[in-house]
Amino acid sequence: MKAKKSTLASASKQPGSPAQAALDEIRRRAAAGQPLNSGANRGDWLYAAAARFFGSWGAAVAAAGFDYDEHKQVDLSAGEVLRRIRALVAEHGQKVHAGDHPLVSAGARRHFGGWKAAFEAAGCGPPETLTWTREAVVAAIREDLANGLRVNSVAMVRRNGKLYVAGRRRFGSWAAALVAANDAEATQPAARRRSPKARAR
Repeated sequence: MKAKKSTLASASKQPGSPAQAALDEIRRRAAAGQPLNSGANRGDWLYAAAARFFGSWGAAVAAAGFDYDEHKQVDLSAGEVLRRIRALVAEHGQKVHAGDHPLVSAGARRHFGGWKAAFEAAGCGPPETLTWTREAVVAAIREDLANGLRVNSVAMVRRNGKLYVAGRRRFGSWAAALVAANDAEATQPAARRRSPKARAR
């Protein structure tokens, strides 16, 4: 058994291997706000790959860097989705984003077809749309840092998958987005930035 576990662990670390591809897909789904409980993923190639290479779905989720106990929740009923949306709106107003509430968001897609439709069904009006500009990404990262939160990729995928995806899209990689959050000129349009030679004059 130990030898088998060692083989699986080694396989998961090999770039381009099927096991690594499974881990990458789990992280991609998490970043997209998709639920990581087994029920929401059973029946496709990823679930089969998780069982084959890691022994179980939960073990694969853990190998991808997530605490599976936080994700193996029972799917929400339609009524519970509406109740939670109303509670969120009562606390935050319309500034409630799907990426911040993956379990509710997954229930909204399952029962109502989408986040906006679930809000309408709850009688709460449309949710506020957040546009992730370069400035918004940098501001969100700086806010998390100011609040003492960890902003490495694993922590961000768990806490705010939408921000993680936006950071990669706007800056090319999450590492570049973190660098930008520490660069006062990072959010300025390229045409307005001066080259190092120009600044040295």
